[in-house]
Amino acid sequence: MFPFKEKILEENKEYILVQRNFMSNLTSEELIWHRDREDREVYLVEGSGWYFQMDNEIPRLMEKDIVFNIPKTTWHRIINKNGTNLVINVRKYK
Repeated sequence: MFPFKEKILEENKEYILVQRNFMSNLTSEELIWHRDREDREVYLVEGSGWYFQMDNEIPRLMEKDIVFNIPKTTWHRIINKNGTNLVINVRKYK
């Protein structure tokens, strides 16, 4: 159902931290615009050639040390521009 594999890294009363693995051959049809029910933070662990885009903004290259803050119900997506496999951490606030 999802274009990634996910594992839980940490869970407490404030958030759940998960790691998501995306394969390099994912297409734009598989990486859809979506919204989430909770605030999130996303940051790159490993990979290159991937972009993050929020609604009404230009895509930004995903690089280490950049945290993407996503308010709940905000439209966003990731874009694969001939990238490598992608590993991101996602902190989902409760």
